[in-house]
Amino acid sequence: MQDSFGRNINYMRISLTDRCNYACYYCKPDISKHLCHSDILTYEQLLDICRCAITLGITRFKITGGEPTLRKGYIDFIRRLKELDGVEQVTLTTNGSLFSFTDLDELKKIGLDCINFSIDTLDESEYLKICKKNNLKKVLSNLEYAYQIGIFVKVNCVVDNLFTFSRFESMLELIKDKKIALRYIELMPLKYSDRNTKMNELIECVQKNYTLNAYNNKLGNGPAHYYTIPEFKGYIGFIEALHNKFCGDCNRIRLSSVGRLKLCLFHSDGVDLKPYLNDLEELEKVMKEWIFKKPKEHHFEEEHSSTVMNEIGG
Repeated sequence: MQDSFGRNINYMRISLTDRCNYACYYCKPDISKHLCHSDILTYEQLLDICRCAITLGITRFKITGGEPTLRKGYIDFIRRLKELDGVEQVTLTTNGSLFSFTDLDELKKIGLDCINFSIDTLDESEYLKICKKNNLKKVLSNLEYAYQIGIFVKVNCVVDNLFTFSRFESMLELIKDKKIALRYIELMPLKYSDRNTKMNELIECVQKNYTLNAYNNKLGNGPAHYYTIPEFKGYIGFIEALHNKFCGDCNRIRLSSVGRLKLCLFHSDGVDLKPYLNDLEELEKVMKEWIFKKPKEHHFEEEHSSTVMNEIGG
């Protein structure tokens, strides 16, 4: 469906849980405060919301968290979501630390369209400092296996005020001989994060040291600008929420694990869908009304948002 600004809203990000087994310094989930399991939507309730979303023209879904693989039964939920009439694409964003190869085999079997692995560095000591976990080898093993069995793989790398060009160059190892999309994502000033990033500085350094060829084909639903580098098989992408606003083309809405429909990461407005779950006709009506009112743009360049990343999944 279209919102009031004529944007085609066809993509929903679904948070399965606010919990995460990591504690990345730029996200800072409050691990002492978690939702009770009774607070979060059941999988059947989530599927009901997805059915209404499909009726409204939303056919692409991203499964997020917190860390979505922490929630028991997430693979079966993805299977059921993939089976809904009208679904075009289902993808998953994860830190990749909790997979078994059997899990990945099952995700391939049910047709998961892409896995986004969150990996901010290939240096083990730096990885430990960032996320407080020493899981890098396992994550890279899972990424390698997912790629080898034919699941399309992307890597999300956050660019904050501590990011270095040397880290960028080391990360290129991931795309040297693999058709992986490596995306550098500018840190947005959410509740706990720093406004300062090195995205502009990074892009300038990359342009000086590498030949970038624009890659104009779509690699998913996100706003990344993709490029190829000679002699590298994969792609690099830049997502610049602050310095290259893409609000005019925004096609997404977000659903929290407790059923709140959020229209923009910056804005606090949204609607609690829980009261309407017993009447799907009314649920669809409410969703349509609120999606139509999606804000024109964010204002991250002016102020922080109260959004907490682990509650909404990016």
